[in-house]
Amino acid sequence: MKRIALSLILAAGLITGCQKPGIKPGEARISGTITPAVPGYLNITAGPVLDSARINKTGEFSITIPLTAPLRAMLFFGNRLTDIYLEPGKEVSLTINSIVFPENISYSGELGPVNHYLTLARKLDQQTSISATELFSKEPEQFIRFSDSVKQLKIKLLDEYEAKYKKIDPGFVTRTHSEIEFSWADQHLQYPGKYQLLKGTQPAIPAGYHFDYLNRLNLNSPSNLSSTVYKEFVQNYLDYRQSVYLVEHPNTATLIFPESVARFRVIHEEFSNPDVLDYLLFTSMDDHLANFGTTRVESFLTDFRVTCKNKEYVKAIETMVANMEKVGMGKPAPDFTAYTPDGKKVNLSDYFGQLLYIGFWASWSDWSLQEIPYFEQLRKDFEGKPVKFIMVSLDFEKDKNRWAAIIKKNNFGSVQLIQDPKSNILKENYYLNDFPRYFLIDKDGKIISVYAPRPTENIAETLTRVITAAL
Repeated sequence: MKRIALSLILAAGLITGCQKPGIKPGEARISGTITPAVPGYLNITAGPVLDSARINKTGEFSITIPLTAPLRAMLFFGNRLTDIYLEPGKEVSLTINSIVFPENISYSGELGPVNHYLTLARKLDQQTSISATELFSKEPEQFIRFSDSVKQLKIKLLDEYEAKYKKIDPGFVTRTHSEIEFSWADQHLQYPGKYQLLKGTQPAIPAGYHFDYLNRLNLNSPSNLSSTVYKEFVQNYLDYRQSVYLVEHPNTATLIFPESVARFRVIHEEFSNPDVLDYLLFTSMDDHLANFGTTRVESFLTDFRVTCKNKEYVKAIETMVANMEKVGMGKPAPDFTAYTPDGKKVNLSDYFGQLLYIGFWASWSDWSLQEIPYFEQLRKDFEGKPVKFIMVSLDFEKDKNRWAAIIKKNNFGSVQLIQDPKSNILKENYYLNDFPRYFLIDKDGKIISVYAPRPTENIAETLTRVITAAL
């Protein structure tokens, strides 16, 4: 059922139509009516599955898709969309007004109450949402009070809905309670670092700030792995515990890659469930490669190969290492194309002849935007030195105007480029799937690092050493 080609999607819709065979344990069904009836298709993405349901003349539709675990799928009608909660072996039925979609959807079936709750939860999110900058700029007492109040509102809504609808799945309620807690805890974990980044000083957090809430969380349960909220939280948790470990074990600083050493040691000390352990070892190995490449990686790889029992994880890391060796230090930098703000097409090789520090970002990424002032200050600090600073936006065509507006507003002094949407070199040759990320390329067009330090790290010292060595 992994249909990617549109022709196959539509053909599948024509075949499945509105048939309603029994639902098997490894399937989920979405059905319903859309009025006024609009001939066409509803497209669904559910994990790796991309499929389509045909809308018949009376506005009815029905589709059964493979599903092995609960998830939130995306339902598309034209260029409009909404999310929908699905579980294996269950059906949800929707009554949709095609004019105002995705507003005012009515849900029925076994998953009707859950999806109705999620509609209310989204509205609550909209009512209580503030920007990350506003949230993390709050003083500690204000931040804690605001974050706690939002969490209590979310828990109250869930508890009230559970009491009203006795048939609501208790497993869903348990998972949602956990996700509310993990989301709240994630804000608390990020707050000190984000506050310092935004205000340039450390917040005066109260004693016991982390201890009070971290001890209430069950981090070692394999059921957490089905939650993207948990996965985001646990990475930030490891960042925090890693920093604490380095303070408590100062001798670690004398080792190669002390941050990664600390992270792997924390994982081994605090996580015992095999599934959770494998997942965290895999993501941490992936993170180490993304930050430091393959230089002196053997000790970490050996630990990973011996400990991780998930063959798919091991295979993925081995493939990543093999691919990254192709863009290792001293290798010729694969040429790629991009565009200037006035639409001129340029090549990376056009800038060879001097040291290049290249930052990749996107206008819709808050983290990218927060690092740009540091990038620009670095450029000013090295003005007159033989190094060129280039920013390459990974914005899509639809975001091009926003990219141009940000450049114009800030009057950046670095070279500004936007990716060539027709080129796959950045993804396929450089494996650029995350950002902000930074390249360092020497004057001869050879790679120093495609995982160079960030502007907020020790890149100034690195640039100075490279420039001095070249004299």
